[in-house]
Amino acid sequence: MSPKVKYFIVPVCALLLGVAQVAHAACNDRRSPGMDWSGCKKTNKMLNKSDFSGSRFDDADLSLSDLVNSDFTGASLVKTDLTRVDATRSRFVNADLSKAGGYRATFDRATLVDSNLTKSEFLRATFKKAEVRNVDWSRSELGRVDFRGATLENVSFEFSNISRIELDGTRLDNVDFRGAYTYRSNFRGVDLSRVVNLGQIQLQLSCGDDKTRLPEGLSAPQEWPCTD
Repeated sequence: MSPKVKYFIVPVCALLLGVAQVAHAACNDRRSPGMDWSGCKKTNKMLNKSDFSGSRFDDADLSLSDLVNSDFTGASLVKTDLTRVDATRSRFVNADLSKAGGYRATFDRATLVDSNLTKSEFLRATFKKAEVRNVDWSRSELGRVDFRGATLENVSFEFSNISRIELDGTRLDNVDFRGAYTYRSNFRGVDLSRVVNLGQIQLQLSCGDDKTRLPEGLSAPQEWPCTD
């Protein structure tokens, strides 16, 4: 091996080792605003009552962790694994949760405002009594999500799977249903009069009753698909 090649390899190896050490150290950083836990594994951790504002969790694994009463304002959680986390009463304001996964996660009484949740997967998650405003939730998997008692305002469900969602007692204001899959979505007793881009075919697939209020121009099916 020539001296030039030898001296080139040594600095490069040292540089790569330094990068690896920095990445490892970041995962061990204490909880604080603006930190970076991207790609870190933080499963089944007690992370409640934390200030994570401005922090990064891209590609991190937070599954099974306690995030109750934590602040994720301005945080990035792109492709973050939130499986079965408890984020009750937590704040996600101006946060990016695109492509995040939250199977059976709990976001009851949480605040999601001015946030991006496109292409995310929250199957069987609960958002009971949550405040959800100005949120892009398009092209997402939201089957069997429980929104009972929540407030949904300026929310886009465009081309999302919202089959079998629960909306009992939910306030819907300017919620966009364009192209959403509504198979057995529970609209019983729900006021849909202020939603947009809901079509007749979507109603034919959903569940409703004589207390379901519809947008102007739509009519209830002669018989709702699920009357049980």
